[in-house]
Amino acid sequence: MTLLVEIALIVVAALGLLVCVSLVPAHRSAGGARPVLPRPSRPDQLIALERLVSAAQVSTLEVHAHLRPVLIEIVSRRLASRGRRLDAMSEPDARQVLGDRLWELVRPDRPFPEDRWAPGLPAEELRAMLVALERL
Repeated sequence: MTLLVEIALIVVAALGLLVCVSLVPAHRSAGGARPVLPRPSRPDQLIALERLVSAAQVSTLEVHAHLRPVLIEIVSRRLASRGRRLDAMSEPDARQVLGDRLWELVRPDRPFPEDRWAPGLPAEELRAMLVALERL
């Protein structure tokens, strides 16, 4: 290639780069710093559920008094969508559908825990119950 052709290619490439850069929107402030984009907000109900699940790992009192009513509502609604009722299920059927641990928490005749300050639910059990709820 001749020197003149090489210079012409460099000029065309530079002009192309200049056009591309000019098409990029300028979102920088006068100081050159990038603007702070707002973080997506998380629903209040999600935050409350996260706190509830964290507290459920602390004591059986938290599990029984706070997590259990939420689980009963979720299970009842999921079963109702299938035309079933939690209080009308036999224990063997409920254990099969919900799993042993979830059934033990939501069964209608569950007694109040004797040791309120005993450790709550480990994260693994909470995950297993979530899987059971998702299957419903």
